[in-house]
Amino acid sequence: MLLKDLTKVYISEYETINDHGEKSKKWKYKGIAWFNLQQDVNELDRKPTGEVDYSIVNARTDREYDISKGNGISLTDISEIESFTPDYTVTDAPKIGSTTLYKLGKYNG
Repeated sequence: MLLKDLTKVYISEYETINDHGEKSKKWKYKGIAWFNLQQDVNELDRKPTGEVDYSIVNARTDREYDISKGNGISLTDISEIESFTPDYTVTDAPKIGSTTLYKLGKYNG
C-alpha cells in the first residue's frame, strides 16, 4: 500500500473491572498502526429500515498487527492520556490474500 494513503491510528484494549458487582471497561493504550481507511457503502451495510449505516469504516493493511475483535481504534493520539474512550471498535478482521480488512464500528460506550 502507498504510504500517502495510510492513516496513523492508535490501538487500545480494555480490561473489565468488577467494582462491587458493577462491571466497567478500562481502556489502555496498546500501540500504533497504519491503515488505509475507507468508507465502502454497500447493501450489506444497510440497517433493517433501509438506511445506509455510515458508522462502519473499513481499515485495510498488508502488515501484521496484534489486533483482535473488541480492540479500540482512535484517530487522535491517546498514548499519554490516562482515561479515554476509542472512536471505533474492531467488529471483524477477515484476511483476504495478503491484506487484512478490519471492520470498525463507531464506539458508543
